Amino acid sequence: MTKNRLQLVIALAIGAIVLVGGFFLGVQPQLASAAANRTQQQSIDARNDTYRTELARLAAQSAKLPAMRREAAALDRSIPAAANTSAFYKEVNAVAASTGVTVSGITTSWAAAYTPPVAEAATTGPTGTSTSAAATPTASASTPSVTAPVTDPQITASNFSTIALSIQVTGSFEQALAFTSGVQNGERLFLVNDIKSDRAETTDDSTTETSGDAGTTGWTLSGFIYVLSDAASAQDSQASEGGSGTSATDSSTTTASGAVNG
Repeated sequence: MTKNRLQLVIALAIGAIVLVGGFFLGVQPQLASAAANRTQQQSIDARNDTYRTELARLAAQSAKLPAMRREAAALDRSIPAAANTSAFYKEVNAVAASTGVTVSGITTSWAAAYTPPVAEAATTGPTGTSTSAAATPTASASTPSVTAPVTDPQITASNFSTIALSIQVTGSFEQALAFTSGVQNGERLFLVNDIKSDRAETTDDSTTETSGDAGTTGWTLSGFIYVLSDAASAQDSQASEGGSGTSATDSSTTTASGAVNG
């Protein structure tokens, strides 16, 4: 091999070494950095997609916000955090005026702690015996099932209370029905659990109660309104509105005009 060829080979070898070294020292780090950047960009794009989806969901929820606020306000009026009986009395008088009955009084008890309902135990009627029982066997009676009442563990005596009250009105049977429907479907939740009439018609044979279709009758609606607070706080709010008495067993009577009598 001549000297010139040897120098050419050495030069080519050095050039190859420089190229390989330049690749690993300069190009390879740049390629690795570019790959890392692509991975990071993909991660950022995926995160941005998640954010866009969440923003779209929040935008949809925001569009519903006014309706949800109106619903929440209606629920607050239905079961307020204070007794707010004066507002309920005004509602009762408004319903009475629209249905034609006359409110003679409202008897309101002090707030009591909420007690969750308990399912009644199923009972079976007594079974009699007869002389033919032995000759004709019968299948044993099955025990009827009792549906358990629906309760919410978040509603307890520490955050929920009830106020028992009765409303005395006079009017016809149809007017009383309309009034009952009105107070049960008003802004304030009022659960009517008993309705009594004080009218009786005397006949030749016996005295029987009538529906009051023929004239004016006195009616008493008994039920509960509810407060989203403990009984002590509800009683304090009742007292601040002018209620009287010092214990939950006391009651006050409110006339049709809204005044409270001890």
